Amino acid sequence: MKIDSIKDSNSSNNVNSINNRNILISNNPNINNRSNISNNPYFLMALLLVLWGSFAAVSKLVLKNIDSFQSQFYMFAIALISMTLVLMFNGRIKVLVSLTIKDYCFLFLSSVFSFGYYFFYMMALKIIPAVEASMLNYLFPVMILIFSVPINGEKLDKKKVVSILLGFLGMIIILTNGNFQNVKMTNIKGDLLAISGAICWGIFSNLGKKNRIDNFISNYIFVVMSFVFSWICMRAFSSFVVPDFKSFGGLIWLSLSNIVFSYYIWFKALKNASSSLIASLSFITPFITLVFIKFLLGEDITLIQFTGLIIILLGTAVQSIKLRTKY
Repeated sequence: MKIDSIKDSNSSNNVNSINNRNILISNNPNINNRSNISNNPYFLMALLLVLWGSFAAVSKLVLKNIDSFQSQFYMFAIALISMTLVLMFNGRIKVLVSLTIKDYCFLFLSSVFSFGYYFFYMMALKIIPAVEASMLNYLFPVMILIFSVPINGEKLDKKKVVSILLGFLGMIIILTNGNFQNVKMTNIKGDLLAISGAICWGIFSNLGKKNRIDNFISNYIFVVMSFVFSWICMRAFSSFVVPDFKSFGGLIWLSLSNIVFSYYIWFKALKNASSSLIASLSFITPFITLVFIKFLLGEDITLIQFTGLIIILLGTAVQSIKLRTKY
């Protein structure tokens, strides 16, 4: 009887200890804040905008020595190597081999749209002016919102529509520097290619939001397939070259920042907020790009471009007031 009572006493003490520890954890603001920050779409998009914003300036330096198709090939090759090393050491190979045929088919379909974005956008840049291609490419937040309705069952309301329209207006002001005469459609083929890229990213993003397969494994499959597609495109439209040391350093940064890290952050943000909010925040990317161009290439940012940023933020505020209570 004494032994039983001692066991009961120890068991009770252990339970109380666990409960007390759980209470301490739940009441610890530092732990809760870390959890909230890592899932907060504003924080995630801030990180993503910095990573995306560096793309144009660094690419401009890299593309002095290699073409866009060679650049894509090396970017996806570096991403594939780095993610394969992580896969070998994080114990997720079992998850990879346990996927069903249906899972692989879904991820393959998503990969087609993922690479389609890069392919169509790069092809458009070869045919039409950069401002025109960029303006049409940044229809992708609009496409994300449009495809969120049939793919993820989200509903459109006036606030979302106004937010997207303001974001698109602000983005055009930033890209054209307020000179709307630069908004010209010069080549229908190039325009359709740029719009096709935006459509691909809109579908890819909504499929990713719907995806319930392990995030790292999903991104790994995207990179594997994109590497295969980029190799085919390089063989078809370009040739294999060995980049110089400086260009290779830029390619490493572009690969890690815009593929390895960005894919993970992008889908985590999409799964923690509505597509309309993420789409609105995405319109800030051109302005962050200008900041990097200023510091890396010495080009200035004008007052009218700051005005465009304010319009984008105003568009985001239209719906952020409604969503803020969720976080």
